[in-house]
Amino acid sequence: MLNFGMVGMNEGNGHPYSFSAAFNGFDDRALEKDCDFPIIRQYLRAHHRNQEFISGARISHIYTPDPELSAKVARVANIPHIAGSLEELAEKTDGIIFARDDMWNHWPMAGNLFRTGKPVYMDKLLAHTVEDLKKFIAAAGEDYPLLTASSYQFAPNIRQAAATMPLDKLMLVRGVSPVIWIRYAPHLLGALFRVCGNDIVSVQNCGCDRADTVVLTYRSGLQAVMQVFEGISLPLGLDFHFHSPQSPISVPYTDETLESYFLSIVEMMRGFTVMVQNGTRAVSWQETLKTNAIVLAAVRSREEQGRKIFEDEFMECIR
Repeated sequence: MLNFGMVGMNEGNGHPYSFSAAFNGFDDRALEKDCDFPIIRQYLRAHHRNQEFISGARISHIYTPDPELSAKVARVANIPHIAGSLEELAEKTDGIIFARDDMWNHWPMAGNLFRTGKPVYMDKLLAHTVEDLKKFIAAAGEDYPLLTASSYQFAPNIRQAAATMPLDKLMLVRGVSPVIWIRYAPHLLGALFRVCGNDIVSVQNCGCDRADTVVLTYRSGLQAVMQVFEGISLPLGLDFHFHSPQSPISVPYTDETLESYFLSIVEMMRGFTVMVQNGTRAVSWQETLKTNAIVLAAVRSREEQGRKIFEDEFMECIR
């Protein structure tokens, strides 16, 4: 049995509850009392129902900077041990799930984890700056057992879209997400790349801070317009538009019943487990870096009044 350590939490991010429950199940009374995220209570009760989704691994330790918060997560997700530090958690586990999406804290908090050699899951994106990204590249590298991803790319409806999408007729992809670009762009990009690939030749941000409108142009001429607006309503998702007369196809992340959303979390955590077990990667190192480079290029484009940034420039930071 593999023992994993769960690391959290940051404001607005309840992943330690749901990611841990994917392995350990949940305590319904504690879920009601201690989990402050209604959406998590909803989909765990509706779609988890304490079935065993991932065999061969469990969450054995939880660490957050707040011991009381750690205790709440532990009660909800049946985690037997609360670690007093990241170092203790890393020492006592076989892999580390870093379930925080405040990217500005990723390197300061998690950089030293790569010295342990333990497999790491890093939520959504490695770094919020080129400088921190280069630190991760130096610390990890292509052979390090690392998974950095959003669960949207693991969703059953994205898998189906990737298998059936008539790409030869596709003209435009539109993506919409709440929150802010640096945190939630990886949701849209991971799913987009799973369906359409990531052969992006230019990035242009025509929006403004906390209201980003990013145009990604593919080498084929396909355009993808990704919009992340703070405060915009759900659903988060992608819409695929085709040559007439074919109707658009919508592929939501936060689907109406939240079943696909919940299963996407399970599949991502299963992907991490498989990587630890046999080294098979769900997301390649190069895709991890390219996604990060594109996110950062969009930030730079916005800061430079919408300047279009081409592939040679945005890829330079990961060479």
